[in-house]
Amino acid sequence: MYKVVFLLTPEFSLTNVSTAVDTLRVANTLLPQPRYKWLIASDTERAVPSSCGLTIAAEIDFQEVEDFDLLLVCGSFKPQQYVKDQTQRRLRRFARYGKFIGSMEAGAYHLALSGAFDGHSVTAHYANLPVYAKLFPNVSFVSNVFTFAEKRVSCAGGLSSLDLMLHLIKTDLGINVAIRCANLLQAPLMRDEKESQSGLMVLSDGKLPTSIHDACRFMEQHIENPISIEQIAKLVGLSRRQLDRLFERYFSDTASDIYMTIRLSRARKLLRSTRLDLVAISDACGFGSYPNFSRAYRKMFGWSPTRERRQPSGDSNKSMRLMPAFDLHPDQTQYAPDKLL
Repeated sequence: MYKVVFLLTPEFSLTNVSTAVDTLRVANTLLPQPRYKWLIASDTERAVPSSCGLTIAAEIDFQEVEDFDLLLVCGSFKPQQYVKDQTQRRLRRFARYGKFIGSMEAGAYHLALSGAFDGHSVTAHYANLPVYAKLFPNVSFVSNVFTFAEKRVSCAGGLSSLDLMLHLIKTDLGINVAIRCANLLQAPLMRDEKESQSGLMVLSDGKLPTSIHDACRFMEQHIENPISIEQIAKLVGLSRRQLDRLFERYFSDTASDIYMTIRLSRARKLLRSTRLDLVAISDACGFGSYPNFSRAYRKMFGWSPTRERRQPSGDSNKSMRLMPAFDLHPDQTQYAPDKLL
């Protein structure tokens, strides 16, 4: 029997956990004898509220968890509020003992904070990745849909837990069982760990041409060290003029304007969600000097990076608009550094 323990912290993603559990359930139905067993653990209360308000009853206190094949920490919208010293010590202990542990969505925060992810490649949701990368420099955060290694696993959250569980089943029982599970769950496809998440510009819009989709990905991958639009155009097989025409058609902006939006969106997230030095944020977003960064920021959002950081909760103006391009989750539209996806 393969035992998976889900450690739920308050405001965990219900989609994430229920999808993972149901994938294991479906795998069991395909076998002569059930292969997978799951256990819900909590380090707070027995009825753990999800982010949508529905609760799941925990079967065991996390301090009593010992025997498992895989432990998955399922994080919350506000992971800092639910950090417990006892849990951190236990996670470190499991890591020292070589246990197979991992995260779903913001569970990565808890494991990174404990040090259990140090030296490992870890998936973080793209909306949290830039913040986590700065908070935990010893962890190699990646934008893959999921990661799966010998002793560490992680997934971006949401429906990526399906991909992670299908990969676990494929590794454990073979590709045929995994495909049958995917078919029964009406999964449109089985993503592998090399695939990247949809980013802040392209999202899941199937109407975007491949060239724009790829160009946006190159922009997102080169924020700290920007590359020229001519280079991007060459990488996607177009001329600079052709690329700009496509961006004007779909975004009503040039490729250069969109690239600047992506870089400043990242800066805005770092300003709101971290206490990094302003010059460090400027450098992290590819600006050669802080004055250049400040001018560009003021032009896009209506005020300086310094004022952005000082905004009290509830203030709003042009800078508070919620748009996919601005790299913010709805729960981050008011100033609150602890509100991470």
